[in-house]
Amino acid sequence: MKKTLFSACLVLLFSESAIADIKPLSFLNVSQLPIFTDEQDKASANVIAFIGGKGMKNAQGKSKNFLVTQRKYFTNSGLNFYLFPNWSKKERASYQLRNSQKRAGRVLNLVKEISKRNKLPTYLIGFSRGSVDSARFSKLFPNYIKGIILASGVYTNDSRKAEYFSMEQIIGPIANVAVLVVHHEKDECKVTPFYYSKKFYENLKATRKTFLSYSQGGASGRNCGPLHHHGFEDIQDIVAQDIAAWISADAAK
Repeated sequence: MKKTLFSACLVLLFSESAIADIKPLSFLNVSQLPIFTDEQDKASANVIAFIGGKGMKNAQGKSKNFLVTQRKYFTNSGLNFYLFPNWSKKERASYQLRNSQKRAGRVLNLVKEISKRNKLPTYLIGFSRGSVDSARFSKLFPNYIKGIILASGVYTNDSRKAEYFSMEQIIGPIANVAVLVVHHEKDECKVTPFYYSKKFYENLKATRKTFLSYSQGGASGRNCGPLHHHGFEDIQDIVAQDIAAWISADAAK
């Protein structure tokens, strides 16, 4: 399904430090860093967000990633938002680490801690490298979550670092949770080719699945950075709203 952008659409911008004003949670079985959280009184679902790159490794919850800068679109849609951090400031979230049992175990600990706070369905949303986190967890612990969102996910590629961590290899042809694939048609990042995201989706058998593609927006920064088609530059708010709407609708099923 392709989204059309209208110039009259209201655009709300949030600063890089927007999440820093939210009171963090502390679960030592999850991370030495705080878990920045935005919970709602009448929420319909929980969302755990995994940013790309080296992961969330600062104690302030700062990031230019659209999952952080546009988080209000999730919370305004009645979703509880949890930003998953690295274990410490020194840890760097490599592909190998994101795909490990150790990392998935920490995610499981957070899911269990959230379940003590509410009994709502939980979704994992991973951007770029973060898709590896979401994918691996969905294969190891599908009964603990209702769905995953793969935003600019890692697919078939010839990168020395990423070639063994594609969604095709981690998830395979079957997913036992709902899956939303979100991708820009002009994504130029080497490890997140649009062609293979579409092919992966078409071959996937899932509990439920949806594909959202985009063709507009800017590309002023690095190919694999937040200020490019890869990071949905100029349309981040639209993408966040679409993802939030999908989660809300799926949670009601």
